[in-house]
Amino acid sequence: MINDSLRFLPKNVQRLGAYGLVALLGLPAVSASDIDVGVLLDILVEKGVLTRDEVDRAIERSQRATAQAQPPPVVTVPFEPTEALSDRPANTRVRRFGVETADGQDRFRIRGRFQLDYGYVDWDNAFATIDGDLSRYGTLVRRARLGALGVWNRDWEWQMEVDFRDNEIRFANTYIAWLGMHDARLAVGNFKEPISMESSTSSRRVTFLERAAPIDAYRPDREMGVLYETLREDYYVGLGVFGGEGVTSERRIHEGYSLAGRGSYAIVNETDHFLHIGGSLNYRKNAYRARAGRNREYVDVRLRTRTGTRTVDGRLIGRNDVANVRFIERGGLEVAGGTGPYAFQAEYIQARLDRDFGLPTLSFSGWYAQTMWNITGESHNYRATSGDFGLPRVNKPFGTLDGGPGLWQVAFRFATADSISHDHDGHKMDHWTLGFNWYPIPEIVFKLNLMRFEAENAAGQRTRGNAIGFRAQLEF
Repeated sequence: MINDSLRFLPKNVQRLGAYGLVALLGLPAVSASDIDVGVLLDILVEKGVLTRDEVDRAIERSQRATAQAQPPPVVTVPFEPTEALSDRPANTRVRRFGVETADGQDRFRIRGRFQLDYGYVDWDNAFATIDGDLSRYGTLVRRARLGALGVWNRDWEWQMEVDFRDNEIRFANTYIAWLGMHDARLAVGNFKEPISMESSTSSRRVTFLERAAPIDAYRPDREMGVLYETLREDYYVGLGVFGGEGVTSERRIHEGYSLAGRGSYAIVNETDHFLHIGGSLNYRKNAYRARAGRNREYVDVRLRTRTGTRTVDGRLIGRNDVANVRFIERGGLEVAGGTGPYAFQAEYIQARLDRDFGLPTLSFSGWYAQTMWNITGESHNYRATSGDFGLPRVNKPFGTLDGGPGLWQVAFRFATADSISHDHDGHKMDHWTLGFNWYPIPEIVFKLNLMRFEAENAAGQRTRGNAIGFRAQLEF
């Protein structure tokens, strides 16, 4: 059939068609089952359309052109000269911006939070005799944190987190922890000293804009140290040894240290019901500067809180730092419970400041009690493993996809803190807060706090006022 068809074509057309057929040899999409190219070329040679030499040269050129059109082979380069890339498959968890290997031994995730606050405080006239003329309202980026955390070989946990606040960059949680212990971990780095349920609960999870006044005033700050923590279902124990100079260092200061411990137990630990008790102890030797004659200049101790919002810098508790403090002893008791959408939480805390040079010991104390009601019916996410609260549960998220109301919550708290002791010019403050929270999804919350406070100093001067605070918060 092919032979008869070619017979009626002119020689130049036959030759042009033959070269086109030869080019097909370089196209991988055409197979011998579609066109028997070899048989066809033999017929062309027999008819004198092409010579055998022309066919061989055309095939060689076609194959060379096809090879040059192919992309170069991919060369795998190791990530580091001494370590080849792992070929283990990875799973990506998009919502939490993390990746992990299929076997779960190596994990990496980024996280962050952003809190934008607005506040207004209505002072009475007596406040001018205490702190002078202050602004009554303002806005503030309360926290803006960015961090990364992960697990290596299933046995090593790490985290690095920084806080962009007040035109400064500060370290938050930054540590390495070994998970190879039986139901426990051992961490070294910069983190909170274990004390108080309210202090241990993340700022992302606290019910109100700020922690209760006595906890905010008398708790220790983050320090560098070593911390042992249990990882058990029904109880928590944290024991640590910490330094006393933060993440900075001043060559003239002899760094202090602290011994800290906190324990809690879940008497009841069910999904919709819990009952929690706990306690904390903290002993700190204060840092000092050495002076001639073996005298010591102790670093001033700051134990302060504001009026329930940081946007207005009115300090009633801890207006003045305490000097000449040798040792600080802190202790606290805590209780919390919940059933269904209802929960309560209460704590007592005390701080004793032992001073040098024959000065009397100061004793500060305070307590708070609060109750929470999830109007939309969600139970509270209590975590017995760490003795605090985790990411809230939202049964029906708000949005165009889900169409639910989100989580609506109302809460009330009373707190009192007393820093009047001996010669220290402290204050006593009572503080009431009514809070409304809306979580459209677990990672976003809008908070509104209506507050009332009354305070009195050692001289009997009194002040009172009202405050309003609002927060828009995002975490990822």
